[in-house]
Amino acid sequence: MDKSWMVGRWLIVASCLLVLAGCMSQSMMGGGGVPLTNTYWKLQEVDGTPTPDAGAASEAHLILRDDGVVNGFSGCNAFRGEYEVINNRNLVFSRMASTRRACQNIDIPEPAFFRALENTAGVQMDDHRLRLLDTDGQELAEFEAISQP
Repeated sequence: MDKSWMVGRWLIVASCLLVLAGCMSQSMMGGGGVPLTNTYWKLQEVDGTPTPDAGAASEAHLILRDDGVVNGFSGCNAFRGEYEVINNRNLVFSRMASTRRACQNIDIPEPAFFRALENTAGVQMDDHRLRLLDTDGQELAEFEAISQP
């Protein structure tokens, strides 16, 4: 077999893979161009219940960092862990840990929030919204992009 033909074929395959990789990275952005990572995602709804406006100091949120680390605040406790995007559409949280403050009179159902993170298997993004989905595609929690820290 001619070596130049093999090199040409390899270059075509490599070019196609690069184009495909570029398309895949774009699909994790919302319609408004909000990236999944390094965005402050404010919790809007969990377990079908809208979250009240708690003020910036105590609002539940999460931030997915480029290095696979997630951190945030549940409305009572700070949390940190790891996440992984699989096949560019599945999102899985792992190694989650939180502080253990005993908060009273918080407006956000913290156990439901942590359960949503634990049961997340997928993600849906559109406009400035991030929805965490379970294995059946049912919504567990909804977030709104507020800013990029």
